[in-house]
Amino acid sequence: MAPGNNRFVFVVCGAREHIDTLHFSLEALKQFTSFEILVVTDQSRNEIPVKHTRVLNVSAPAHLNNQQSAIYLKTGLHNFVPKGFNYCYLDTDVVALSKEVDDVFNQKKGAITFAADHCSLRQFSPHAVNCGCAEKNQSDRREIQALLAKFGYHDQVTDPVLLQKQRRLKRQLEIIKHSYIKLLLSAIRYLLSPGIFALNKDYFYHRSNNHWTDVAGNVILYEVPSGVIKQIEQSTAWRWSRLKRRWRSPEGKDIQLLECDHLKDAIATRFNIAINEYWQHWNGGVFLFNDTSHEFMQAWHQNTLEIFIDPYWQTRDQGTLIATVWQLGLRNSTLLSKKFNFIAYFYNPALMISADKSAISDNALVDKYEPAFIHVFHHFGVKGWEVWDWIDLKLKSVKT
Repeated sequence: MAPGNNRFVFVVCGAREHIDTLHFSLEALKQFTSFEILVVTDQSRNEIPVKHTRVLNVSAPAHLNNQQSAIYLKTGLHNFVPKGFNYCYLDTDVVALSKEVDDVFNQKKGAITFAADHCSLRQFSPHAVNCGCAEKNQSDRREIQALLAKFGYHDQVTDPVLLQKQRRLKRQLEIIKHSYIKLLLSAIRYLLSPGIFALNKDYFYHRSNNHWTDVAGNVILYEVPSGVIKQIEQSTAWRWSRLKRRWRSPEGKDIQLLECDHLKDAIATRFNIAINEYWQHWNGGVFLFNDTSHEFMQAWHQNTLEIFIDPYWQTRDQGTLIATVWQLGLRNSTLLSKKFNFIAYFYNPALMISADKSAISDNALVDKYEPAFIHVFHHFGVKGWEVWDWIDLKLKSVKT
């Protein structure tokens, strides 16, 4: 189809916070695109009006709640939007950052095109089905914190300035962890520093006291003392991994790694589809579709409506997206470049902005990106977060 047949499309439904997010992302996209933008919504459900010239009102089934209705509209777009166009769907929390946004349409391969998600299938699983793994993980975290307190360990850093230094220290440690050479050199220097290990001119590890300080001697990060670890291991079934420096629960779970196979099992049970757990699943925040995508979209739509009536499944569209991909044999499809759906996950410790502010990385600056679209599905609009401040600065620089 000709470039004039390209359109962006958002879906929104219900709460004001979602519509406010849409308005922000709409304004950002309008600065960069030459193509029309369509918003699909059920106006009767919205707390505030959608401020946009091209709004398509579609009534979602009355028995669906607002979250389900938004997903109903999203997976059913092929039934609602005008035919004869190439569409790029965007979640409301996907923000345009450059004039390269229109190039996303050149990425379409096959019937439909998505990007890879930021996590593994096993890591996504506890957030897709109500298996209890996420709740058990939170319970385990509370239990180990209680044990640490019982045996005298308290992370006492509360000063905002020192907490900021703690975050910078953790950033430096993350960068080292992602570089074999830096990790090796740091390990050698650590072994040659029997008293105080200087990570650099700003951060120092005191081996006798198991803590990190700044150059002025202020404690900014406490490590768990070996004596406390020994007491916990002697009196409970909790075990400390000296290699990973993390706790394993009595059931053998690494509590820093929340993952399970329950989504894979649920797909097998409900849809009779066997999923390879090592397959990189897709993210539903950005995708390209047109008239040739009808079979896929219809299957995704029907699969999603089916899980709405199953309380074991959480109200999401990504688990059914996985099922649909395998159902139609599309698991080896070409994916969107990360440039067009860079996922800025707030809780990823390796998510960093380059020193010159030109790029962003999700693996501690090993790879750097200048994304056309950034997907902020946690902490959208939170000032003071390095990534959001970077987004805000980039958008303001366009206006000035």
